[in-house]
Amino acid sequence: MDILDSVRRAVRHYPGGVDAVAARLGKSPSTLEKELRAAPQYKLGAVDAAEIAAMCVEHGSDYGLEYPTRIAEAVGATLLVLPRGTDVPDGVTAQALACLVREFADVVTSATLADADGEISRNELLAVERQWAELVAAGQGLMRHLGAKHQATMRKWGAL
Repeated sequence: MDILDSVRRAVRHYPGGVDAVAARLGKSPSTLEKELRAAPQYKLGAVDAAEIAAMCVEHGSDYGLEYPTRIAEAVGATLLVLPRGTDVPDGVTAQALACLVREFADVVTSATLADADGEISRNELLAVERQWAELVAAGQGLMRHLGAKHQATMRKWGAL
């Protein structure tokens, strides 16, 4: 599947289809339809494609992640979906670090158990991937926490 196909599929499976997506993007359904089929002189922009993906993910569609996945594949990367609700808004730095260390321990445990028999099943791989995503999310939560503390420090000293 190519990149444009991934967006077409997402739009087709969005409730209300092209009409609903076009309305949310603020463009006419006929324009969006032409962009999706790559009619001459019509191109779907990356910002619109990303917005379509976000709409589909927000809705819980199975096809919302196809566009970002195709983009990642095009550059030799992989898409890692992070768990939601992992922010540490008012947390203490030590608590955020402890959370990160616990998540790392979960990755080590999961990977070690998966490889105990020298073979990795699909379910074992998925379990390790899930733990890895939680570790990355905890790391990003720590960085957001530290960034917020940095911003507060800069405001305190009038540097912002």
